[in-house]
Amino acid sequence: MVREALADYLTAVGAQIRWRRAREPLLRELSDHITDQAADYQADGLEEADALERAVAEMGDPETVGRDLDRLHRPKNRWGLALAVLLLAFAGLYLQFMIYQVNGQGVFDVYTRQAVWVPIALALLCGVWFSDCTFLLRRRWAAVLTVAAVAWAVLGTNGTYRPIALYVALLLPVLYAALLCRRRDGGPVTVLLWGLAAWVLPLPTLLVPSASAYLLSGSTMTLVLLAAGLAWFAGKRWKSLLLSLLPTFFYWGALILFRMMGGYSFQRLAVFLHPELDPNGVGYLYLHLRQGTLADLRETVLSSTDLMLAFLAQWKGEWVFPLSAVLLALVTLLLLRRVWKLRSRTGKLLALSALLPLLLQVGLYILYNLGYSLFAPLSLPFLSYGAGYLLLNCLLVGFLLSVFRMDALLRDGPARTLSSPLPDQLDFHLPLGKGSLSIHFRRTS
Repeated sequence: MVREALADYLTAVGAQIRWRRAREPLLRELSDHITDQAADYQADGLEEADALERAVAEMGDPETVGRDLDRLHRPKNRWGLALAVLLLAFAGLYLQFMIYQVNGQGVFDVYTRQAVWVPIALALLCGVWFSDCTFLLRRRWAAVLTVAAVAWAVLGTNGTYRPIALYVALLLPVLYAALLCRRRDGGPVTVLLWGLAAWVLPLPTLLVPSASAYLLSGSTMTLVLLAAGLAWFAGKRWKSLLLSLLPTFFYWGALILFRMMGGYSFQRLAVFLHPELDPNGVGYLYLHLRQGTLADLRETVLSSTDLMLAFLAQWKGEWVFPLSAVLLALVTLLLLRRVWKLRSRTGKLLALSALLPLLLQVGLYILYNLGYSLFAPLSLPFLSYGAGYLLLNCLLVGFLLSVFRMDALLRDGPARTLSSPLPDQLDFHLPLGKGSLSIHFRRTS
């Protein structure tokens, strides 16, 4: 009879919670809380039925409790971000039309193909946005998808220039963050392994080759690991941060040394620092981009959208670059502020894993268009030409919006899990002023 009363109470509470996706986990938490409270009353000597009845009564009026839960747990849809992506996508179509119209080629085949993919990409964004981003946390999908993604990147690239590995590399941070959220426990060795994984997982991009995708993916995962190390792993915070960065320093140091031994990297760096040393190759592009004299680069600027900002600067004026930098800084601050306000650290890590690849792409693109980047750009999100990058970036934004939407339901798991049962005896010694407090625990049954 009392169990039926508990079920009726939970039903009455659930009737007030309008968000269907939130109803089941909230009622489960409420039921667990009532059960735990009843167990405490039983430990104090009450009968099981009386203990459960008292625990239910102490929760209060079910309709009031349900309305409070409904008010606190509602989906938070960030329509402003979705609208910004929509405007950027159509602005990209306009800019691409201007570029291809001036160029006089590809207006109907290339541009039309991009126009067809824009609504498809926006539909993908909406589908991911209103999905449940927590499925990566509830099940073992993240590990399976990570292995499948890396294998697909290796087999799909196969030593040729196919951008599959590039797309996979920019999605890996999301899977990496999901795996990290499922394994909060761990000491120094665990942190080192996570740091090493950040640079091992995107290795298939070097088969393309694309140092840009490798840099962006590895940097994103390292930053996510640093954010997790602030309060995630066991031990002192400064030690977690240092161990998170140690694989980065070691790996890049070894990679730079290996590349320098080949001689090509020295030559590339010398041309970057002194473009006049190579007036007929890469240095030619660096010189004109830095000086803003793009009249002789008409075919280069108009042949792709990798230099879209340089095209706009030639068309409208040099103010395009400072305006782009200011907008990037402003958007970065606003979005990071929104991420910081998320309730759980799990939500923060998932949001960062989707947000950072977008921001880093923009930063790399601006530097390249100014002529001050050793790495080629991937895309200017939602503005550059390319169906693959358009779909990828919409997928990242959709996942970010889904994290924002599901914020009220995201929970952090236990900080540590015990791999073995408690010992039969434990001794604690706590310093108190001039003396100390000793506590001796011994299992009696």
